[in-house]
Amino acid sequence: MKKLYFFLIAIAIGTIANAQTLTLTILDKSTGKPVEKVSYYADNQSGVSNEKGEIILPATDIKFLKLSHISYGNHTFTGKVLKEMLSSGKILFAENALTTLNSISVYALKERNPKASISLQNADWVHHDAGSVLKQIPGFDAIKKSPAFGFDPTFRGFKLDQLNIVNDGCMCATAACPNRMDPPTSQIAINQIQEIEVIKGPHSFRYGPGMGAVVNFKMLDPEFSSGLTPFGRITGGYESNGGVYRTEGQIGLRGKRISTSLNGSYSKGGDYKAGNDSLVQADFSRGTFGIITDIETAKNQVLSINVNRNFARNTDFPVLMMDLLTDDTWMTQGKYKISRENHWFKEWTTQVSAGIVEHLMGNKLRNNASMLAQTDANTKTINARTEFLIEKAKSKFFVGAYTKYETISGNRTREMLMGPNKGKVFTDYIWQDGEVSRYGVFADSYHQFGKSTLSVAARVDQVTGNARTPAESFLKNYTTLKKSDINVSASVGISTKLTEALTAGAWLGRGVRSANISERFINYLAIGKDPYEMLGNPDLKPEKNNQLDLNLTYKTVLTVLSFSGYYSTVNDFISSKIEPTLKPLMTAPGVRRYINIDKATLYGFEANWNHRYAKLLTQQFTLAYTYGQNHTDKMPLPEISPMNLRYTLEADLLNSRLQPYASLRYSFKQDRIATNYGEVATNAFKVVDLGLKAAPIHNLQATLSLTNAFNENYREHLSRFISAGKPLLSQGRSFVVNISYLF
Repeated sequence: MKKLYFFLIAIAIGTIANAQTLTLTILDKSTGKPVEKVSYYADNQSGVSNEKGEIILPATDIKFLKLSHISYGNHTFTGKVLKEMLSSGKILFAENALTTLNSISVYALKERNPKASISLQNADWVHHDAGSVLKQIPGFDAIKKSPAFGFDPTFRGFKLDQLNIVNDGCMCATAACPNRMDPPTSQIAINQIQEIEVIKGPHSFRYGPGMGAVVNFKMLDPEFSSGLTPFGRITGGYESNGGVYRTEGQIGLRGKRISTSLNGSYSKGGDYKAGNDSLVQADFSRGTFGIITDIETAKNQVLSINVNRNFARNTDFPVLMMDLLTDDTWMTQGKYKISRENHWFKEWTTQVSAGIVEHLMGNKLRNNASMLAQTDANTKTINARTEFLIEKAKSKFFVGAYTKYETISGNRTREMLMGPNKGKVFTDYIWQDGEVSRYGVFADSYHQFGKSTLSVAARVDQVTGNARTPAESFLKNYTTLKKSDINVSASVGISTKLTEALTAGAWLGRGVRSANISERFINYLAIGKDPYEMLGNPDLKPEKNNQLDLNLTYKTVLTVLSFSGYYSTVNDFISSKIEPTLKPLMTAPGVRRYINIDKATLYGFEANWNHRYAKLLTQQFTLAYTYGQNHTDKMPLPEISPMNLRYTLEADLLNSRLQPYASLRYSFKQDRIATNYGEVATNAFKVVDLGLKAAPIHNLQATLSLTNAFNENYREHLSRFISAGKPLLSQGRSFVVNISYLF
């Protein structure tokens, strides 16, 4: 009798549950095909659409529904529109012109709240350096001075400040280390990031000057709940080669008008073995802690506050004269967003942010030093921007203003431990309290007519640089340190759907960038590719990049084939030359002074093919190539990545609960080298990774992988040398496990 009783209760509960849900099907407006992997959030329920484009919603009175997809953008439905949509049981999605018809690519890092059917990513949450995440995107590489931290990104041969890297459109921190142990990507807490927006070339100027590319690490959108709802996540990982362990987590609470969460991460590792079993110095310790709070101050008005604390300790940089001893960074932002319907603007967003870095590097971790040297450097970066989004029929306009101020202070001290100067301490004024301020206005617009989209963008900046406390040695070379530039950037592009499957586009742009603080004011310090000391030049002209981009995309239900080619001519390219008349402060072979060269060219392509076979197998093929030439010296540009091929094969089993994969990366030989910078050719190599991604139970993700499965011994072309003939070798075979649980 008891069994029958419980059986009847179960049937009743199931019947009630079924009666209290409804199915909404999401379809592509042009093809009528279902759209899968659409993230949705309805009151306090969230998830992703299945392969039929279906999402299951409670049949209760839903007050709002938010849908998000990489190709279709973000949409929020309320009121009468939502009721009509729920009544019909379907919604038609039109692809977002900003992501499919322009030179903008968006790369998702993860699903926010994976359910039974999920798209697992490669443990993005626990990465301790955003530069390593960027390397997964075709065209990106990284200059490595440490095996484990501070990967300085390059894209299509552009590097340093030729790439505009921002967090949430505004927030950033300026590298305090003159050797960029702490590039801007190293200060981004990747576990707070939802997706990466890459705008190739000088074709958008909303987030600051755009020259080689704009990389915007977009944070999670605010989410509220009809009732108090706790949420969170915890992730742990371990890497056998180097004994690396990584942890990260989030815990928060949502309500009708407020959502707040605490986020943290910590990673630590040691020396690893290369493919030839040699030991590579790779000690590092890295952590972050932050709080994000979103408050709906009024209807359709949200105040967001983000405070993040990053730290690094005792991290090996074997290719440099010093190691990172301590790095402490605060990054804060306040953002206010107003949304309006049937108003002259649709959105008005204002942001104010600050980044403060306290960085100490030295050689005290090394036992063979003839002197004790350390550099204590600090940076302050303040940003503010305000932007209006205006929509008129089939047009979108982004207009706004932007300002940025950055300053770096700090000196190098050298205490002699032997020789005739034993016991003496020397102070070198390396930064001279350099500062750069920027003020700009911008406008980006997109206009649809028929199956085509016209994009027009422009920006005007005033940039001023100065050194507040110049060193006497620097003043011997220059009489005027303060200099201002007026920079005008512009771009125009058009893209069109030639057929339902084929899209083509072309963009012509000019991006202008003024010299950064290092290029203006660095004072006799070896910070370049070779061991020469570098001397800044406050008289540098701004770089001007004139670039043509061509895109071609073929897209069907099972196949996406894309090609992106570019040709860039950079005038007044900022480079350097050896000055025989200048004497170095230390034992460097000489001094290089920053200069402008008349002309440099870069051109190349990224090709990508995604193919899904029988709904079970997915393969991805990418190929990227860059050619760079210095026309003044008639030499190749330095630090250009070789052609790179990647292939991944992945199976989708048990309704996406199990995803085995194999990946191959083949890097071609790079023998187009800048011998005037001491570059050395790099041999070709191939690396194979094997892995298994799984979702064994609700909200649990696990990744098991064998990286560099065949223990290949290799060095990346952009990795520096520890000493002459001793390259910084990459990691050999390693077993990796990552587990994440969401609630």
